[in-house]
Amino acid sequence: MRDLKKEKQQQRQEALIRRRALRPEQREEKSSTICRILCALPEMIRSDRIFSYRAVWDEVNLKDMHAWAAQNGKTVAWPITRSGGEMKAAVPRDDKAWTRSRYGIWEPAAQQADILDPDCLDVILVPCVAFDRYGNRCGHGAGYYDRYLPQCGRQAVFILTAFDAQEVPAVCTEKTDVRMDIVVTESGVYRYSE
Repeated sequence: MRDLKKEKQQQRQEALIRRRALRPEQREEKSSTICRILCALPEMIRSDRIFSYRAVWDEVNLKDMHAWAAQNGKTVAWPITRSGGEMKAAVPRDDKAWTRSRYGIWEPAAQQADILDPDCLDVILVPCVAFDRYGNRCGHGAGYYDRYLPQCGRQAVFILTAFDAQEVPAVCTEKTDVRMDIVVTESGVYRYSE
């Protein structure tokens, strides 16, 4: 019998090894390319409210896209995570309203942020550990995004950002895994439809 959890863990480990093998200057260059591609997407240009993330460890760094969003008057929300797998989209009220989560990730301080309703988000940028060409992703395994994304309105576009090195032939998926609408890597854009 197939052990899905074990297969997923194997995919995570292999993709993380490849992502971590990228030198810092390669990650920076590839992240800049991904941001340029993102900022040219019609979905991003039309958006008013973007749910993004702050890169940790060796993830795609979206700082250039965040600067573009600020210059273009877009509201950017960031994840606040809670125990039990709950995640919220929060907009900090000022640049100093940040704190470290229990995972050591910088997130808005809840008492100094405005929480956005998932229904009002136009674009959700989703990090990953591994992805495939079918719009499937594998995260770190906590399930925050898979619980949050179904709460978003129909207008919301789910865009995964990843390095080419994170691609696997086919992500091991479960019923609770949410498929992406678009994947953006340094090589380009992959779109998926139902």
